[in-house]
Amino acid sequence: MNSGIYTAYSGMQAQLDALDILANNLANVNTTGFKEQNAFFTVLNQSLEDPGKSASLNAVLNRSIQTDATLNPAAGSLVSTGRDLDIAIEGNGFLVVDTPHGTRYTRNGSLHRSAQAVLTTSEGSPVRGDSGRPITLGPGTISISAEGSVSLDGAVIDRLKIVSFDDLSTLQKEGNSLFASRANPIVERKSDAQVRSGYLEQSNVNAVTSIVRMVELLRHFESIRKSVDLIMNDINPKAIDKLGR
Repeated sequence: MNSGIYTAYSGMQAQLDALDILANNLANVNTTGFKEQNAFFTVLNQSLEDPGKSASLNAVLNRSIQTDATLNPAAGSLVSTGRDLDIAIEGNGFLVVDTPHGTRYTRNGSLHRSAQAVLTTSEGSPVRGDSGRPITLGPGTISISAEGSVSLDGAVIDRLKIVSFDDLSTLQKEGNSLFASRANPIVERKSDAQVRSGYLEQSNVNAVTSIVRMVELLRHFESIRKSVDLIMNDINPKAIDKLGR
């Protein structure tokens, strides 16, 4: 394949991948505890990273442009709900929850008491306490302190397990504001984040900035498409004609 066309094609695909990431951010602009992802492009050839390997110019030109994404850890704004089981985490920290797929982490603090008297997320995943077990509640009034202590009628029964990660790149996003750790073993440490009861952390997606970025990506895509048209309909026919002569 013509090197110019191959590079242009991979560039167009990279713009589309970035648009997918951006569209997902915008779709979750109102999702509690959602953290946006920022797309970036990589164009380095593997052979150039290793001085021991030789690379032809054609191999370099044919290097595919790839799209990667980083997690934006910035805190979203806090909104007062006045509900005792709504919490917001201030600082670097995640709630630990149990799901059918294993341990997951979230900053969505919309908590509930299940029919089995277990403290859960809005999706029904049990919230783990410092005891290492899901927090079980009996009948009565629930309150959560700034340190994360969960009390029932004034008596402390457990404490929310809130952990932090030195390297957020080890976290992989899943649906429902959940994160899974890709590290093996999982490296988590106790967080010193504070808890705000009666508040929820909103998404950190800036809709205006995201829309501006979307327009930029669409313009880049159109520019690359025009370059493909130029190669296919102008440069290549002329080259073939001259070589034929």
